[in-house]
Amino acid sequence: METALNEITLVLFTTLAPAGAMAYVLMALPFIMRGASMDAAARRRLDNFLSLPVVVAMVGLVASATHLGNPANALYVVSGFGRSPLSNEVVCGVAFLGCAGVFWLTSFAEEARHLTLRRVMAAIISLLGLVFIGTISLAYNASTIIAWNVPVAPISLWLNALASGPLLAILGFRMARFSTPGHTWGRILVALAACAVIADAIVYAMWGALLPTLQNALTSAADLAPAFGPTTALFAMLSATSVILGAKSAAWDGPAPLWLPITAAGIMLAGIFLMRFMFYMTHMTVGLGV
Repeated sequence: METALNEITLVLFTTLAPAGAMAYVLMALPFIMRGASMDAAARRRLDNFLSLPVVVAMVGLVASATHLGNPANALYVVSGFGRSPLSNEVVCGVAFLGCAGVFWLTSFAEEARHLTLRRVMAAIISLLGLVFIGTISLAYNASTIIAWNVPVAPISLWLNALASGPLLAILGFRMARFSTPGHTWGRILVALAACAVIADAIVYAMWGALLPTLQNALTSAADLAPAFGPTTALFAMLSATSVILGAKSAAWDGPAPLWLPITAAGIMLAGIFLMRFMFYMTHMTVGLGV
């Protein structure tokens, strides 16, 4: 518990940053795929509300910066790019957020002849977002930390992003008053979130079953996180509730009450936050320590 509380800002970072990056990708996809056929006003609103996932991811990244101690240490983090997993995630995060921020600012001065260029830019930024999620998933897969050096660790983070990103994207679409005929895109997002939640719950259940076998000379990972199983069950219930609310929001005819998508995204992020907290509780090194 003490370890997880000490790392609470990283819990927040690994909850919010992947969700924001994935939501950005999903919100940008309609523009990338059919930007020329979109109504100009709808396209501009969508452009403007791409700021939502950017802000969510930025809050996570800023929270993680508290671990630098001194802002001057950021230079040492950047210098380790390519050889340090921590440096990789920070640099990729800054690159993604920086480019996404510039893209959002230029949306206020968009001209029709720049449409193709903006679609290419949106695709590149989306790719940077996926790379950012990938670097986060690998940053904590350290060989010296027994409970984290397992395949389910990076897989769970990707599934977290695929569960929370679509619901955050639905909120962004509702705020932008953007929809597709028959709510097709919204239904696809809900289906993606539902599949990710099911897979995520299975992965966490497998992880929980694995914890007793992950030991050092002092203790086992299961002893460090005795509530891992009940918390996984709570996560499954919260996530299922979130998906149901997200489905109602996505299928709403006309402007849906904003409390629906806000609550759906908030509940999902809360469930993921709990599981990330459990993740840090299982911190246990190979040597004589936790």
